[in-house]
Amino acid sequence: MLPLEEKRIFYVEDNVSNLALVQMILEQQGAKVYFERWGDETDLISRLQSCMPINLILLDLMFAGNTNGYDLFDNIRQIPDFNLIPIAMLSAADPSIEMPKARAKGFTGYISKPVKLTLFPQQVADLINGQHVWYAG
Repeated sequence: MLPLEEKRIFYVEDNVSNLALVQMILEQQGAKVYFERWGDETDLISRLQSCMPINLILLDLMFAGNTNGYDLFDNIRQIPDFNLIPIAMLSAADPSIEMPKARAKGFTGYISKPVKLTLFPQQVADLINGQHVWYAG
């Protein structure tokens, strides 16, 4: 059995290259990956609802416009159906600045980009299994 077999992961990312890489890595480990290339909050929430059940939500930090991963986290957590789903940040931002912010906000973890191919599937499995993962790469 693959480490992420039958796991359902929702990834919000506006960079097509990052999205393709993460999707490839996770699907090779048996996961089903759903994604949103950030439209507006309504699109995100309705897309999440249509993909339920979800085992993990991964959020990028920086998006075009005035929205960021923290805003998306707040919007997702306002919906009771999503309150028990772990949410982790996947970001190329400076982890020494963003990791403490993500912890304070209530994220389950933070993984620096670029992801490490050898570590990433296990980090995702750990998040799904209720562990906190704080990885600055």
